[in-house]
Amino acid sequence: MIITNPYKRRDVFRCSQEAHRSFEGRVSAFHVLREKNCYPQGCIYFVWHCVLMQKGRACIHKYSHPGRKCGGCTYFTADKVHLQPRLLLPEDAYSIFLEDAERFDEWMRTVRYRRLAVAGRIHTVKPWVERKVLDGRSRMALRGWLLVFRRGFIGLDEYRDPFYVRVPERLMARHTFLPRMRIELTGEIRDDRGRVIVHHPGQVEILSKGWGRPWTRDRALVAVRTASMFEEQPDACLDCPWGVLVDVSEESGGETEKYRHLYCLKGVQDPGGCYVNAMARAGKRSCTPEPAGRACSLPPSSPPGGLSISREKTSRR
Repeated sequence: MIITNPYKRRDVFRCSQEAHRSFEGRVSAFHVLREKNCYPQGCIYFVWHCVLMQKGRACIHKYSHPGRKCGGCTYFTADKVHLQPRLLLPEDAYSIFLEDAERFDEWMRTVRYRRLAVAGRIHTVKPWVERKVLDGRSRMALRGWLLVFRRGFIGLDEYRDPFYVRVPERLMARHTFLPRMRIELTGEIRDDRGRVIVHHPGQVEILSKGWGRPWTRDRALVAVRTASMFEEQPDACLDCPWGVLVDVSEESGGETEKYRHLYCLKGVQDPGGCYVNAMARAGKRSCTPEPAGRACSLPPSSPPGGLSISREKTSRR
């Protein structure tokens, strides 16, 4: 059976919520239909204001911006805003999209948490990084590596959308996964916010060699420390081997918020002026990691404020 993932489509809805403005309101169908469940009824959110800050004065509690902790303050106000995502598809095309989504949901129910055979060609290898924010203090951890496949086989089904394999360091050290490498393995199939991710890979068989310079832990730590964060998420950066989506878990006031931030491991500050994509368009293959023996040049950049790099060991299951 041929499987596609309609939830990652970003041509179905547009949302004018302030948080989505940096990427022109292009949100995934999963975000609208599953994570927020805000179509067609819409959603309600609050815009916080501080009367003192609007007058150019400092907060009496020494906060830099209004937030959840300001609820009982005399100078705190909140505007209630109702928004509804805009459907971009015609009615007949949207009906087809819903059928595809239902078919994907049914398939996911049959494979979720099952250990299945996986096969395909690695498109790129990226550091697997997670970031935790606790009461304003930020910490990033290198958890391992992420093998990115543009398509492949999961079980007996042909999967025609990107999926990912999370690889611990011990497995990376044993097999040295590289782009263009064709592999077979087994793993536990899970879904994570609309993405299909293979956990706990094992029984790896390399069918053909890859190309490029393999990642090392030290090299990845340097790249993460000098990485730059983007507010927007351009498609070219998401597809680039140097663009990494970092899962962020932020805890504040007893509440936890989860989201993703895009980081550039080349330290490029402006996606519009990216020299990596410019050289790739010129045919220099700059979007592919360097072959063995060639130095990796990362532009100098100061570490993001308040970030610290930790070394976490992945436990054997």
